[in-house]
Amino acid sequence: MRLTGSVFVVAAGLLILAVSAGATGHQVYVNYGNGANAIPWWAHPTLLSMRCQMLFDRSYIACGGTITEFMLEKTDATPATFTNVKFYLCHTPLNQLTANFQGNYGGNTPTLVASFASYEVPAVGGPYPIPMAQTFDYNNVDNLLLEVTWESSELTNAMCRLRAGSVAGHRCFAWDYQATTGSADLIAYNAYIDFDKYPAVKAVSFGRVRALFR
Repeated sequence: MRLTGSVFVVAAGLLILAVSAGATGHQVYVNYGNGANAIPWWAHPTLLSMRCQMLFDRSYIACGGTITEFMLEKTDATPATFTNVKFYLCHTPLNQLTANFQGNYGGNTPTLVASFASYEVPAVGGPYPIPMAQTFDYNNVDNLLLEVTWESSELTNAMCRLRAGSVAGHRCFAWDYQATTGSADLIAYNAYIDFDKYPAVKAVSFGRVRALFR
């Protein structure tokens, strides 16, 4: 059996499978530049946990609808593993993030789109998917905020660098997943955002995937 347009990601001992059902929908590339930054995926022995918010401008997205996949862009193929990882998406009216994590939601409630007891940033360069278990309806009025948290890492000093540019107030981060305040700076991450392209991914066992090819 041939699975056209499929994406595979390993997390928590499961194979995450997404099938692009005819590759319908629309993809947006948010491109802020060609720099690189290892936050939030830096598995350093002294960096115990992470909370990171990333801002994406509505003018760069310029599309409304249901977000079914969100991809950050790696600059190299370095992998790393993190535990208790959560991904949130949220509308925000803010044009620049502040040092206050809660305030950066702008009165909105973030949506948990993916959660993993163990999550491996894959050993690939270029765009890689956040395996979303929950879609997000983007209104194309507000800006979009992605929040990533993790509680511990494999402590190997692996640095998974992400493609990014420089725009004031487009990141807020702290080396503490429970932090209420952080450091707001000018790192602006690139991203690929898919709208109405295929359903949110589902976790299936390796046995089930093997059965698909029989």
